[in-house]
Amino acid sequence: MADGASPEPQQLTLEAAAQIRGLIIDRVLLPGEKIRQVELAERLGVSRSPLREALRTLESEGVVTYETNRGYVIARLGEEDLVQIFRMRGLLEAELLRTITRPDPDVLARLKDLNDTMMAAIDARNVAKLMQSNREFHFTIFELSSLNQFRREVERLWQQSEGYSAQWWWRMPEARTRINAEHKSIIGALRKFDLDRLVELCDAHRTGGFNRTVTGATQGMAMV
Repeated sequence: MADGASPEPQQLTLEAAAQIRGLIIDRVLLPGEKIRQVELAERLGVSRSPLREALRTLESEGVVTYETNRGYVIARLGEEDLVQIFRMRGLLEAELLRTITRPDPDVLARLKDLNDTMMAAIDARNVAKLMQSNREFHFTIFELSSLNQFRREVERLWQQSEGYSAQWWWRMPEARTRINAEHKSIIGALRKFDLDRLVELCDAHRTGGFNRTVTGATQGMAMV
């Protein structure tokens, strides 16, 4: 692409989809809310065409749904939906973790930095930075596996439920201490390359996140 040229349509679509995910995580767009495409296009600074393509992409991921006579709405997940998503994550993530290569010192250092960034985001009450750092922490580990199809499906499941996970952080005073300790234990298992322990720790970490996500989703839906 020449200097000064407009981004390619595909890039605009990807950027728009990423921004919409961010608005969902930040609770700007709420579950069940109708998407007003003209307003959203103006907010994102894109034309209607890449926005429509972004919404189709998000629909394929289950992040938004299309309803007759309403158009696109933010997907509303019930407790049973979240149960299935986290169960699928457990199966797929365990396989990823069992097939990782040994992390080098640079990877371990990056994980420590990401966890530190996450703790700072909690202190600053910066939900977007918190969720981004948490996602990068876990996917840095998943990327040590060669199971690319597993990882892509896990990413889709994370995207589908991440807006619900974001709801519980500020309602749980112990979140910072618990997450910090669990992430440090995960890094410790990686340093020792104890995969059985790694799977065990990540399973407990995910289960704790699931329980809080369901609580947050139930409270959040009561307020919508």
